[in-house]
Amino acid sequence: MIQYTVLLTWNESVPPGHAHACIEALTAMSKAIDSIREFRCGADLGLSAPTNADFVIVATFDDVNGWRHYDEHPLHNEIRAEFFKPYVATRDSAQFNF
Repeated sequence: MIQYTVLLTWNESVPPGHAHACIEALTAMSKAIDSIREFRCGADLGLSAPTNADFVIVATFDDVNGWRHYDEHPLHNEIRAEFFKPYVATRDSAQFNF
């Protein structure tokens, strides 16, 4: 199994309510891409350090091919372009086996 995690920090142009719009778009996407086994995303709750990321995405795949299918999927690329590219200041990600 592959676990994929993305941490995003918004830039100053992110509109109010954007995290909610991202959650809706990503949730719909996760149901449409069959290689995704589990998917979660959401806005940081602000419970600890002010240096936390603003938004997190966590997805699980059976294998590397499943992750690649997701990563290259046209719907995923549309969402990246519309919901993230204009508003992300920093992005960190990692994939690991478990």
